[in-house]
Amino acid sequence: MGNGERDKTGSQLRNSLWNLLFRVLSSTDFARIAWTTVLRGACLFFFKEPIDELPLSDNDASRLALKDRFFGLPDHRVYDLFEFFLVDDHGGLKEMDRKLIRRGLNELLEREGSSVRLYHDRFRPYQDILGFDEVAQAEESVRLFDMAAAKRHMETAVAYLSRRPEPESRGAIREAVLAVAAVAREVASREIRKGGEEAPLVVGSVAHAASSAGIPAGLVKGIDLLLRRAHALSGLPVDGVISPVGEEAVDPREAHFLVVFASSLIVYLKR
Repeated sequence: MGNGERDKTGSQLRNSLWNLLFRVLSSTDFARIAWTTVLRGACLFFFKEPIDELPLSDNDASRLALKDRFFGLPDHRVYDLFEFFLVDDHGGLKEMDRKLIRRGLNELLEREGSSVRLYHDRFRPYQDILGFDEVAQAEESVRLFDMAAAKRHMETAVAYLSRRPEPESRGAIREAVLAVAAVAREVASREIRKGGEEAPLVVGSVAHAASSAGIPAGLVKGIDLLLRRAHALSGLPVDGVISPVGEEAVDPREAHFLVVFASSLIVYLKR
């Protein structure tokens, strides 16, 4: 939507988001109380404002009051407001309204060229359809195989990337590296169990899982090069020592790339 400054005139994306909210609430507001309900809930639990002077007996005035607050928010807080409406019952939206908003949001975000998409009622970074799908598949893969640790790490990585107004890039890389380590250990255990031993937990490599996963030797080398880069950037110890790279600033674009790479690798390992 912009650079994080207040945008009271309204960018195209912000205008479109407001128009979506307006169309949905107005289309189902047969009792003409939707805007007063939503305004009261938003002021109590999102804006944390006094409510004694709100125009709660006037539906149209409540709409205008909410509109003024909506257009007065910093860009990243607009997404926070939508997340509040979609997940918090205190927001006052009917479940039908939530479904209609969910149905229209990603199409709107794509049309306006936004860098985020809605996924599980959270706005997450989006640069291309491959990256978005791979993250989703990775989460599904670890869920299907009941690897609780890997699932937590992957979810946390995406949450770090989604932090507003600035992503937590190093934290995202760290969690993605740990998710891969957990999955690789599970895959490697297919072979190691035959000998009655435990699979090692190896961070920054999948060589120990290559045989079980059927990864060609040449591909393993390329994968491990990227994993070692991610490991160094993550701030986690490498051979017991913190890499100097782990203290450098992290480019958010590289963090996004490495998290998507880790997601793709998880999908590959589990197939």
